[in-house]
Parts: sequence; structure tokens; C-alpha cells
Amino acid sequence: MRHDAIINYGNLVPESLRLELRRLVNVEYDNVMNDILAYIIMKGPVTLYRVSRETPYSISSIYKKAKYMVKNNLILARESSDRLNGKRVYEVTVKGLLTCLAYKCLDDDIVLSRLKARWNLRNYDNGKLITILTILPHIVRGESLRIIENIDTLMITALSTLINNSSISGKLIDESTVTSIKNTSIYYLVNNILSNSSNVKRPDIILGNNSFLVGYYRNSKMLYVYICRLCEKNCVLTYTTCDEHCPLINELNRDISNLVK
Repeated sequence: MRHDAIINYGNLVPESLRLELRRLVNVEYDNVMNDILAYIIMKGPVTLYRVSRETPYSISSIYKKAKYMVKNNLILARESSDRLNGKRVYEVTVKGLLTCLAYKCLDDDIVLSRLKARWNLRNYDNGKLITILTILPHIVRGESLRIIENIDTLMITALSTLINNSSISGKLIDESTVTSIKNTSIYYLVNNILSNSSNVKRPDIILGNNSFLVGYYRNSKMLYVYICRLCEKNCVLTYTTCDEHCPLINELNRDISNLVK
């Protein structure tokens, strides 16, 4: 489905995008899940006992539905502090937030705010965030849905997809939205991944083209692969040694040879 240009975002996710997000998250959704998800987004992390006390559902119904939601990565459980005597508390995942947007379990503005906090995009307006959401159905498939939990991986994948897949621009998504996604992705990469503000120590040199983006550490002779699509591994955000059997090393050798000619 092609997305029309989004001129005025306000606090509303376009219905065409909402439908695509439903297909993307691919979960069985009902009123119980809707209310649990909304409550955990607003109040989480919380215990399921508290959810049952403040929603019109029995504890057994809450536990049954929460089990399904954990299995489908909409919420996750973690050990609580001693104050709660070791009871588990539950919090929403990025997929859970996208599910809430897809089914409008809360006002869009609230969910987008939570999503910006989770992705560390607090300084981004809702418009930029929604443009990023429009690319998700085109870059996320099946098991790769896990990349939405890591904004670094998501931004790199979005930019790489738009650079390498010309069919998206103008056919699946209008050109102005594609340009906006590219600009937002590049801005994020420059200000977060390729700078010292990243959790990754800044490399001595950064090299890349349409197929890869890597950083090289001279002292350790290690490479940090931001993204590489030169083989079926599709490496993202990982360290690797300079293995001569790796297609990336051969590509880098050719590029460096051309530079010094």
C-alpha cells in the first residue's frame, strides 16, 4: 500500500499506517489485551495483581492474557525490587507500543511520547517519528521484528533499505516521505552512532558504501560493523576480526587499494 504525503501530523497516526502496523505486529487482539496494554503503558512497570485490581478483569484472566502478551513480545517481565517481595513486574516493549498505535489503545500523542523515550528520540517531533514508522512494514519481516527494539539497528536498516531498494521510493512511499526518512536516519547516525555519544568507542576511521558501513580500530585491528549486506549474514552492530574469508574484508581491501592509487 502506498502512503500519501503526510502534511499535517498533529497527534494522529494515519489510518493506512495503522492498518499496516496491525499486519506487522500480527497478534490476536481483544478488549482485555487492549486494557492491559494501555494500563501497563501508563503505569508500568507494574505487577499483574495491580493490573487486575484497577481493571475490570479477574486475576486469572489477566495472567492468561499476560502470558500470551509475553510470548508475543508485547510486554516483558522482570524481577521487582525487594519492596515487592520478589514479585514480577511487567513493562511494555517497542512492539507493544506499536500494537497500541495499531489499535489505538491510547491517544497517539501519549504512545508516541513513550516510543520516543524508549528509542531515545526525545528531541524528535512526532512528524519525524511517524515517517520512521512508515518504513517499518518495508524493512521488518518475521524474525527480523526484533530490530525495532534497537533504534541504532533500525535507523541503519531504514537508511540502507532506502538506498538499495529504489522500488520503495515513489511506489510504496511517496518521495517526500522517503527523503524525510533518509534525512532523519542520517541525522541520527551522525549524532549518535558515529559520534562519541554512542556506547561504542569511536573508531579511528569509518568506511562505507551502499553495501556496508564499518569502523576500524587500528590498535586492536578490529572492525565494528554498523551494517553489512555483502553476504547472507547481514551483520548489524557487531565487532568482527579482519578475517580474510569475510566478503567485507575483500571489499575493504579493494576500496583502500583504489584510494591509494
